[in-house]
Amino acid sequence: MRLFPTTSYLFTLLAFTLLAVLAGNSPALPFDTAVFNAIHGLNPSFLDTPMRVVSFLGETAPSILVAAPFAIWLWVKGNRREALGFVIVLAAVAATTSGVKNIFDRTRPDGGGLAFVSGHTSYFTVFAGYLFFTLQKVVGNRRWLIGWRIGLVALVVLTGFSRVYLGAHWPTDVLGGFLLGILLLAPVLRAVDNQRSAET
Repeated sequence: MRLFPTTSYLFTLLAFTLLAVLAGNSPALPFDTAVFNAIHGLNPSFLDTPMRVVSFLGETAPSILVAAPFAIWLWVKGNRREALGFVIVLAAVAATTSGVKNIFDRTRPDGGGLAFVSGHTSYFTVFAGYLFFTLQKVVGNRRWLIGWRIGLVALVVLTGFSRVYLGAHWPTDVLGGFLLGILLLAPVLRAVDNQRSAET
C-alpha cells in the first residue's frame, strides 16, 4: 500500500492477533494492572471533567454528530469518493468492534460490559486517521492542515487515555482498538486513493 505498506499492514495484523490471544482471553494482564494502577494512583482529579468530555464524544450519537460535518464537507468540496469512504469505514469499524467484543467477552475493569477492544479508540483511530490523509484535499493552507493533523492525533491519544483514566478499559483494550482501527482504515484509504488515481 502506498499509504500503508503491505509489510506494515501484516505486522499490524500479527500484533493484533497476538494481542487478541493474550488479552482477549484474560481478565487482565500484568501490564494492564500495572499501567491502570499507575494512572489511578496519581488521581489527578482536575482531569475528570475533560476526560469525561473526550469520552462522551465516542458515544453513539455524539460520534455521529462529530463525523457528519466532515463527511458533508468532503462531499460539498467535490471529494465524493472520500466522503463515501469516510462513512463506509466508520460504519465498518462500529460493526467490527461490536463483533470483536462479543467474540472475546472480556470483562471491563469495573466488572461490567465488554472490554476488548475499546470501541471509542477504534472509532477515533479510523475517524482521525482517515481525515489525517484526506483533509489535505480540502484544506489549502499548510499551517491549518498541520493544525488539523495535530488535533486529530491528540484526539486519538486523549480518547485512549480517557478510557483507562475513567476505568472503562484496560490499556490492552485501548491498544487493541488502535490496531483494529488501523487494520480497517488502511484498505479503505488504499481503495479510495486507487479510485481517485484511476480517474486522473
